Amino acid sequence: MNSVKSFLDKLPPWTLSVVCFLAICWLTLAPHPLGDNDIPLFPGADKIAHAIMFGGFTLCIIIDGLRRKGWQVFPDNIEIIFYSPDIPSGVGIITEVLQGEMNAGRSFELWDMVADITGAFFVAVCAFMVEFMKYRRHKNEEDR
Repeated sequence: MNSVKSFLDKLPPWTLSVVCFLAICWLTLAPHPLGDNDIPLFPGADKIAHAIMFGGFTLCIIIDGLRRKGWQVFPDNIEIIFYSPDIPSGVGIITEVLQGEMNAGRSFELWDMVADITGAFFVAVCAFMVEFMKYRRHKNEEDR
């Protein structure tokens, strides 16, 4: 884990978030981002993909925020986790509106927007729970 942290610390601030944002913009706004790869999927698979994309974006924001603040631990990092889904949720809403307005072969879908927001908040809640459990375990070890 320390080698991953040391690698991430060498990157400029917000690198992961910017790369993820650019990938999401490409995947959501380009007319055919994956070319002619028309993979048959089950109904609703695109909603799961949206939730995963925007959950990943939230995770990138959390990681970049934590490393920017010196890898603070819970409860000092609570504001990073608390505000992390805001930007991905806003980007999800904006990209859906842009899809409807651009006339580039994409369309506005309310359920895509719901999936974007759900994925962002799901990852933030999971990150909060993980940090809280680590904090409680550490507190219990100190009390012994």
